[in-house]
Amino acid sequence: MLHKIKEKTKQLKNEHLDELASNIDKTSSDGGMFQAVKALNRKRFKNPKVHDNDGKQVSNPSQIQLIIANHFKSKFRDDNIHDIEPYFGQPRKLKSPITEKEVRASINNLNNGRAPGSDNISGEFLKFAPHLIDNKIAKILNQTFERHEDLNINEGLLIALPKPGKPKGPPQNLRPITLLNSIRKVLSTIFLNRIRPKIETYISHSQSGFRPNKSTSDVVWAHR
Repeated sequence: MLHKIKEKTKQLKNEHLDELASNIDKTSSDGGMFQAVKALNRKRFKNPKVHDNDGKQVSNPSQIQLIIANHFKSKFRDDNIHDIEPYFGQPRKLKSPITEKEVRASINNLNNGRAPGSDNISGEFLKFAPHLIDNKIAKILNQTFERHEDLNINEGLLIALPKPGKPKGPPQNLRPITLLNSIRKVLSTIFLNRIRPKIETYISHSQSGFRPNKSTSDVVWAHR
Protein backbone atom coordinates (compact mmCIF):
# COMPACT_ATOMS: atom_id res chain seq x y z
CA MET A 1 0.00 0.00 0.00
CA LEU A 2 2.80 2.40 0.96
CA HIS A 3 4.61 1.59 -2.29
CA LYS A 4 1.48 2.44 -4.31
CA ILE A 5 1.12 5.77 -2.49
CA LYS A 6 4.74 6.68 -3.27
CA GLU A 7 4.33 5.69 -6.92
CA LYS A 8 1.12 7.73 -7.23
CA THR A 9 2.76 10.74 -5.58
CA LYS A 10 5.71 10.48 -7.97
CA GLN A 11 3.35 10.20 -10.94
CA LEU A 12 1.37 13.31 -9.92
CA LYS A 13 4.57 15.27 -9.38
CA ASN A 14 5.89 14.31 -12.82
CA GLU A 15 2.58 15.22 -14.45
CA HIS A 16 2.72 18.63 -12.76
CA LEU A 17 6.28 19.22 -13.99
CA ASP A 18 5.33 18.13 -17.51
CA GLU A 19 2.45 20.61 -17.48
CA LEU A 20 4.73 23.47 -16.38
CA ALA A 21 7.33 22.58 -19.01
CA SER A 22 4.60 22.48 -21.66
CA ASN A 23 3.42 25.95 -20.62
CA ILE A 24 6.97 27.28 -21.05
CA ASP A 25 7.14 25.83 -24.58
CA LYS A 26 3.75 27.26 -25.56
CA THR A 27 4.11 30.78 -24.18
CA SER A 28 5.07 33.55 -26.61
CA SER A 29 5.45 36.19 -23.91
CA ASP A 30 8.74 36.83 -22.13
CA GLY A 31 6.80 37.69 -18.98
CA GLY A 32 4.75 34.51 -19.24
CA MET A 33 7.90 32.44 -19.67
CA PHE A 34 9.41 34.09 -16.59
CA GLN A 35 6.33 33.21 -14.51
CA ALA A 36 6.35 29.61 -15.78
CA VAL A 37 10.03 29.13 -14.94
CA LYS A 38 9.35 30.66 -11.53
CA ALA A 39 6.65 28.05 -10.87
CA LEU A 40 8.88 25.25 -12.16
CA ASN A 41 11.75 26.19 -9.83
CA ARG A 42 9.68 26.80 -6.70
CA LYS A 43 11.02 25.02 -3.62
CA ARG A 44 9.27 23.97 -0.46
CA PHE A 45 10.57 25.18 2.88
CA LYS A 46 10.45 23.29 6.15
CA ASN A 47 8.30 24.91 8.81
CA PRO A 48 9.94 25.72 12.16
CA LYS A 49 8.73 24.30 15.47
CA VAL A 50 5.91 26.53 16.76
CA HIS A 51 3.74 26.53 19.89
CA ASP A 52 0.20 27.90 20.17
CA ASN A 53 -1.06 30.21 22.93
CA ASP A 54 -1.44 27.20 25.24
CA GLY A 55 2.19 26.19 24.77
CA LYS A 56 1.31 23.12 22.71
CA GLN A 57 3.33 22.26 19.62
CA VAL A 58 1.48 22.81 16.34
CA SER A 59 1.91 20.27 13.54
CA ASN A 60 -0.53 21.56 10.92
CA PRO A 61 1.50 23.55 8.31
CA SER A 62 -1.34 26.02 7.61
CA GLN A 63 -1.78 26.70 11.31
CA ILE A 64 1.98 27.16 11.76
CA GLN A 65 2.07 29.72 8.96
CA LEU A 66 -0.96 31.53 10.40
CA ILE A 67 0.58 31.75 13.88
CA ILE A 68 3.86 33.09 12.49
CA ALA A 69 2.11 35.57 10.17
CA ASN A 70 -0.15 36.89 12.94
CA HIS A 71 2.80 37.23 15.33
CA PHE A 72 4.88 39.37 12.98
CA LYS A 73 1.79 41.26 11.82
CA SER A 74 1.20 42.33 15.43
CA LYS A 75 4.80 43.54 15.65
CA PHE A 76 5.20 45.35 12.35
CA ARG A 77 1.71 46.46 11.27
CA ASP A 78 -0.44 49.20 12.76
CA ASP A 79 -4.10 48.92 11.73
CA ASN A 80 -4.56 52.63 12.50
CA ILE A 81 -2.15 53.51 9.68
CA HIS A 82 -3.58 53.14 6.19
CA ASP A 83 -1.45 51.94 3.32
CA ILE A 84 -0.62 54.49 0.65
CA GLU A 85 -2.42 53.65 -2.56
CA PRO A 86 0.10 52.98 -5.34
CA TYR A 87 0.12 55.38 -8.27
CA PHE A 88 -0.06 53.68 -11.64
CA GLY A 89 -0.85 56.39 -14.18
CA GLN A 90 -1.27 55.45 -17.81
CA PRO A 91 0.76 52.61 -19.35
CA ARG A 92 3.55 54.23 -21.32
CA LYS A 93 7.04 53.62 -22.58
CA LEU A 94 9.98 54.87 -20.58
CA LYS A 95 11.71 57.91 -22.04
CA SER A 96 14.95 56.02 -21.48
CA PRO A 97 14.16 52.30 -21.87
CA ILE A 98 16.09 49.85 -19.73
CA THR A 99 19.03 48.48 -21.69
CA GLU A 100 20.84 45.15 -21.76
CA LYS A 101 23.96 46.91 -20.47
CA GLU A 102 22.08 48.16 -17.40
CA VAL A 103 20.67 44.70 -16.77
CA ARG A 104 24.11 43.08 -16.98
CA ALA A 105 25.65 45.68 -14.64
CA SER A 106 22.84 45.07 -12.15
CA ILE A 107 23.18 41.28 -12.38
CA ASN A 108 26.93 41.48 -11.79
CA ASN A 109 26.18 43.44 -8.63
CA LEU A 110 24.10 40.61 -7.11
CA ASN A 111 25.67 38.87 -4.14
CA ASN A 112 26.59 35.19 -4.30
CA GLY A 113 25.43 32.68 -1.74
CA ARG A 114 22.17 34.49 -0.96
CA ALA A 115 18.88 32.63 -0.64
CA PRO A 116 16.49 33.37 -3.53
CA GLY A 117 12.90 34.52 -3.17
CA SER A 118 9.78 32.69 -4.27
CA ASP A 119 11.08 32.63 -7.86
CA ASN A 120 13.99 30.43 -6.67
CA ILE A 121 16.29 32.24 -9.12
CA SER A 122 19.64 32.86 -7.47
CA GLY A 123 22.12 35.59 -8.29
CA GLU A 124 24.59 32.99 -9.52
CA PHE A 125 22.01 31.63 -11.98
CA LEU A 126 21.65 35.04 -13.61
CA LYS A 127 25.38 35.79 -13.49
CA PHE A 128 26.46 32.64 -15.26
CA ALA A 129 23.51 32.31 -17.64
CA PRO A 130 24.13 33.14 -21.33
CA HIS A 131 24.06 36.91 -21.88
CA LEU A 132 21.01 36.38 -24.06
CA ILE A 133 19.11 36.56 -20.78
CA ASP A 134 20.02 40.27 -20.47
CA ASN A 135 17.88 41.09 -23.49
CA LYS A 136 15.00 38.97 -22.18
CA ILE A 137 15.02 40.68 -18.77
CA ALA A 138 15.28 44.14 -20.35
CA LYS A 139 12.22 43.37 -22.51
CA ILE A 140 10.27 42.08 -19.52
CA LEU A 141 11.03 45.17 -17.43
CA ASN A 142 10.23 47.60 -20.26
CA GLN A 143 6.96 45.79 -21.00
CA THR A 144 6.03 46.16 -17.34
CA PHE A 145 5.82 49.93 -17.81
CA GLU A 146 4.39 49.83 -21.33
CA ARG A 147 1.55 47.42 -20.51
CA HIS A 148 1.22 47.55 -16.71
CA GLU A 149 2.18 43.88 -16.54
CA ASP A 150 2.49 42.69 -12.96
CA LEU A 151 5.74 40.88 -12.13
CA ASN A 152 4.96 40.63 -8.40
CA ILE A 153 8.15 42.53 -7.61
CA ASN A 154 6.69 43.47 -4.21
CA GLU A 155 6.24 39.81 -3.35
CA GLY A 156 8.46 38.58 -0.52
CA LEU A 157 8.95 35.18 1.03
CA LEU A 158 8.81 35.37 4.83
CA ILE A 159 11.21 32.93 6.46
CA ALA A 160 11.20 32.55 10.24
CA LEU A 161 14.53 31.40 11.66
CA PRO A 162 15.02 30.27 15.28
CA LYS A 163 17.05 32.73 17.33
CA PRO A 164 20.27 31.09 18.54
CA GLY A 165 20.27 30.15 22.20
CA LYS A 166 16.49 30.55 22.53
CA PRO A 167 13.97 27.76 23.28
CA LYS A 168 12.22 26.50 20.14
CA GLY A 169 8.47 26.92 19.98
CA PRO A 170 7.44 30.42 21.10
CA PRO A 171 6.88 32.68 18.04
CA GLN A 172 8.79 35.50 19.76
CA ASN A 173 11.92 33.35 19.52
CA LEU A 174 11.81 33.47 15.72
CA ARG A 175 13.67 36.01 13.60
CA PRO A 176 11.92 37.15 10.38
CA ILE A 177 13.77 37.35 7.08
CA THR A 178 12.11 38.42 3.84
CA LEU A 179 13.55 36.86 0.69
CA LEU A 180 12.99 39.01 -2.39
CA ASN A 181 12.80 37.89 -6.00
CA SER A 182 15.88 38.40 -8.15
CA ILE A 183 13.96 40.39 -10.78
CA ARG A 184 13.17 42.98 -8.10
CA LYS A 185 16.83 43.20 -7.08
CA VAL A 186 17.85 43.72 -10.71
CA LEU A 187 15.24 46.46 -11.21
CA SER A 188 16.09 48.17 -7.90
CA THR A 189 19.80 48.35 -8.76
CA ILE A 190 19.03 49.76 -12.21
CA PHE A 191 16.95 52.53 -10.63
CA LEU A 192 19.60 53.16 -7.99
CA ASN A 193 22.32 53.50 -10.61
CA ARG A 194 20.17 55.98 -12.53
CA ILE A 195 19.32 58.25 -9.59
CA ARG A 196 22.59 57.96 -7.63
CA PRO A 197 24.42 60.86 -9.36
CA LYS A 198 21.57 63.22 -8.40
CA ILE A 199 20.98 61.80 -4.92
CA GLU A 200 24.66 61.98 -3.97
CA THR A 201 24.53 65.79 -4.19
CA TYR A 202 21.99 65.85 -1.33
CA ILE A 203 23.63 63.31 0.98
CA SER A 204 26.04 64.45 3.66
CA HIS A 205 29.66 63.35 3.28
CA SER A 206 29.48 62.06 6.87
CA GLN A 207 26.80 59.48 6.04
CA SER A 208 28.48 56.10 5.70
CA GLY A 209 25.62 53.59 5.83
CA PHE A 210 24.32 52.06 2.61
CA ARG A 211 26.80 53.94 0.42
CA PRO A 212 29.41 52.52 -1.96
CA ASN A 213 33.03 52.46 -0.76
CA LYS A 214 31.96 53.56 2.73
CA SER A 215 31.33 51.67 5.94
CA THR A 216 29.95 52.53 9.37
CA SER A 217 32.78 50.42 10.81
CA ASP A 218 35.26 53.08 9.68
CA VAL A 219 33.28 55.73 11.57
CA VAL A 220 33.21 53.63 14.74
CA TRP A 221 36.96 53.01 14.63
CA ALA A 222 37.66 56.69 13.92
CA HIS A 223 35.53 57.67 16.92
CA ARG A 224 37.40 55.24 19.17
